[in-house]
Amino acid sequence: MNAPYNQDVLAAAEACFAQASQLLYCEPDAEVVADQVAERPFQSAPFGMGDADVREGMALMDAWCVAAAADEAGFDERVAALRREWLRLFVGAGTPDAPSWESFYRDPNSQLFSARTLEVREQYRRHGLQIERLHAEPDDHLGLMLGFVGHLIGLEAEALAVGDGTAAREAADEQESFLVEHVLPWLAAWRYSVDAHASSDYFRGTGAFVFGLCARYAQRFGVAFDREGQVFKRK
Repeated sequence: MNAPYNQDVLAAAEACFAQASQLLYCEPDAEVVADQVAERPFQSAPFGMGDADVREGMALMDAWCVAAAADEAGFDERVAALRREWLRLFVGAGTPDAPSWESFYRDPNSQLFSARTLEVREQYRRHGLQIERLHAEPDDHLGLMLGFVGHLIGLEAEALAVGDGTAAREAADEQESFLVEHVLPWLAAWRYSVDAHASSDYFRGTGAFVFGLCARYAQRFGVAFDREGQVFKRK
């Protein structure tokens, strides 16, 4: 059973999942980072600010932007350092410091392109979606999956806009099953890896924001993070 969200809340959540997807999946770009420094979008999130991890993540990323704004001469090197950190954390010459694939955490010997990867690929295919580097990178990258959740949220909002309650419920149910089956089971382990290996407030904040966003949205479906057990559970 999911809690009904109106179009405004769904639009806010969709925007946050799109932002989270970009932060993880896209190599830091000087123009994008410059806009972040100038506009300070991390001062507040349109969704999830009631969650302590979301607030922590936004504060850390905003602090990085404030420091970068005060160091105009060093901006290029700051962006270059972000790129190096992103590569080290999420891409890696060998195994990244904070691998972002579901199959790495959930399959024997951290096997990539596993049955779980194919399950995620099939979910994308059902909606006419296919990753750009099909067969060259696993489909179960967290950044891609967050983008897919955002896509499903958008479908729910579109259905509500035309008064199609059945389609809206189906989109919400698919969000729930995708999060519960493919994202939440390993999210705490991923966040721990980011915390352990990130060197900048920018990516420490990214880890906290992504975790908090998913945790806050999962509450809609009666799923909460048990901090003592470090697992997501039905309430």
